[in-house]
Amino acid sequence: MNLDDLKTAWKVYDRKLQSTQAINEKIIISMITERSDTRFSKVRKQYVIGFLWMFVCAAFGILVILTNPFDYQQTIQYIPMVIFITGLAILMGGMTTRYFALQKIIISHNNIGEALKQVIAEYEKPRKFLYYTVIVFLFSQAFLFPLSFLPRSIEIRGLWPALGERLIPISIAVLMLLAAYKLGAFKTRHVDKFREDLNELESLKAMSAELSEN
Repeated sequence: MNLDDLKTAWKVYDRKLQSTQAINEKIIISMITERSDTRFSKVRKQYVIGFLWMFVCAAFGILVILTNPFDYQQTIQYIPMVIFITGLAILMGGMTTRYFALQKIIISHNNIGEALKQVIAEYEKPRKFLYYTVIVFLFSQAFLFPLSFLPRSIEIRGLWPALGERLIPISIAVLMLLAAYKLGAFKTRHVDKFREDLNELESLKAMSAELSEN
């Protein structure tokens, strides 16, 4: 084989290699796109389910105030339920805002990189107010809701036995919340998966660019 034949064979091989590389790149990008889009759809469904659940809980709170099924005798006993409804209203408003922001993002093969950056940016927006609302809301309910039954318990059992009785559900609720916090129940886990997809995509593009230069 002379030099010209060798050059021709090398060019054919190089074209085949580039074609294979392009095909592999498209396959990987398609896999990342499909995986991210599936996860993104699940996230939006979870928002809808979470919103509906909070709406039902808020409706229950309003029903309690209107019908008094717990036989509250004093106005102060309704305060935990008012805080409960107010906290849910704030959280529902925050969830609605984020849901509509996410609805504007469309993940497709052509814009997968930009779409992932938009999703991550939406998660990373400062929402300390909503975060602290969740913490205060849950812990206030853990303490205040059991205490709303205290006046009636005092009438039946006396002050100290009634306080001791109320400490049981309060302790259980606080321990459950602390355990949930330690296990990461209040963290946004999906954003880490989207970051992994974006890093994988950028690594693929960097490798492709490096091979093209060579």
